[in-house]
Amino acid sequence: MTNTTKKRTLAQAMLDFRANVDSVIMDSDNPFFKSKYASYNNVQETINPTLDLLGIVVVQAPNILDGLDVLNTKVYMADNPSDMIESNIRLLIPKGDMQQLGGAITYARRYALVSLFGLATEDDDGNQASEHPSVPTWADSNERNDYIVDVRELVDDDQMEEALNMLASGSKHKDKALESKRKASLWSGLGKEYQSKLSKFSRQVA
Repeated sequence: MTNTTKKRTLAQAMLDFRANVDSVIMDSDNPFFKSKYASYNNVQETINPTLDLLGIVVVQAPNILDGLDVLNTKVYMADNPSDMIESNIRLLIPKGDMQQLGGAITYARRYALVSLFGLATEDDDGNQASEHPSVPTWADSNERNDYIVDVRELVDDDQMEEALNMLASGSKHKDKALESKRKASLWSGLGKEYQSKLSKFSRQVA
């Protein structure tokens, strides 16, 4: 029998990524500008577990493009490398020495990842480990979608109480920060029509 299973696209995987990871902590200080930023290591630690879960591969390497030094970043699906996003960032090296090149590469790698994955940067308020764990919000890429489908079916059948209970059940997690993210992720995934129906029901029974 011929295998006709359709491969997931990178676009679909990126949507699943956004359901799991939406921000990164600014964990490092820039004394020159008296500001904070998210270090490259922290960005990697934040996104890698979810990338591995979804089968997304990221390759970054310096390159020369039209005579200019650039950092090339490729994002693609492990089982479908032709489905790819590619980006090039100019490497600015005023003095042209290797130490500055290394710094420029690290800087560009960090900015490329933050930009390509649409990560917001947030202040580290001292609760980094609990509030922004570097683990996926969902056990697998289908878990969130399964809950959303079930809740919508309950709403369509006018079983509002059961739908709210399903939302609460799907949000539950031993880590309260992850529980909050799961709740927000499920609610946003329902869409405005279902949000409106559930909100109206909640107001009526309050």
